[in-house]
Amino acid sequence: MMSSSENNEYVTKLSSRFEKIEKLESTPMVMRDQAIQCLKTVLDDSSNLVHEDKNIIQNGIKSLKNIKEESMKEQFSVIYSQMCVLAVSSLEAILKDYFVDSFNDKTDINIENKKLNEIKVTIRDIIDNELNFDNKLGSLILERDKPNFQDLKSILSNFKNYFNKEIKLESDLQKKLCFYLEIRHLLVHKGGVVDKRFINSTGVLDANIKNYKAGDTVEIKSSDWIDMKQAFLSLLDMLTRGKAAAEIDNDGFLKGSRKGA
Repeated sequence: MMSSSENNEYVTKLSSRFEKIEKLESTPMVMRDQAIQCLKTVLDDSSNLVHEDKNIIQNGIKSLKNIKEESMKEQFSVIYSQMCVLAVSSLEAILKDYFVDSFNDKTDINIENKKLNEIKVTIRDIIDNELNFDNKLGSLILERDKPNFQDLKSILSNFKNYFNKEIKLESDLQKKLCFYLEIRHLLVHKGGVVDKRFINSTGVLDANIKNYKAGDTVEIKSSDWIDMKQAFLSLLDMLTRGKAAAEIDNDGFLKGSRKGA
């Protein structure tokens, strides 16, 4: 199949997308800084302000400046919820890219997969592709079979069934992957409210790592974002290179990918 250096591109690409998503974390501090700037503008144009009003504004500026970044972050769980949704979408997109590329490579296709006999190619497909399906098989499979890359069971099943590719996940990693992928479903389809489907899906792997009960509201924090990044990058690393995730640092970044690292 593809060389390790080529496969590494997928992990690097996902890490890069996570860095862009992570910029959302700064939203609370941007809001704080804008509020401070607005108060300073009012204070600078203070000709009509009495001494008491000036003191109130000055105290307000001091209070805002004293707000720590971490405390601001934890008050905006909705931002981390959106980051979770974006992270799963990014993982899904890159897994699809790898699936398509692997199929087009043709080397490790599992020819015993019964679905290969079920997926039909029409005369229109032949005409549209001018009899040439090189580098197009993967996209055709995605379109016709519609493999799911949004839950752990489906992800592992897709690569096993189509490419005989199996990976062994450590228990802790497996639980985190299952948990955060299922959390995404709650955020998108259930308004973040835990349902029986989530309880059942995570229960199989004992992956309900926050012990949520049906009716609870999901709360995503900064520590979840770090765990999520590490888990998703590790999964992709193992799938694309069959290698343990030793190259993912404790902050969920690909080692050596950050400036100054």
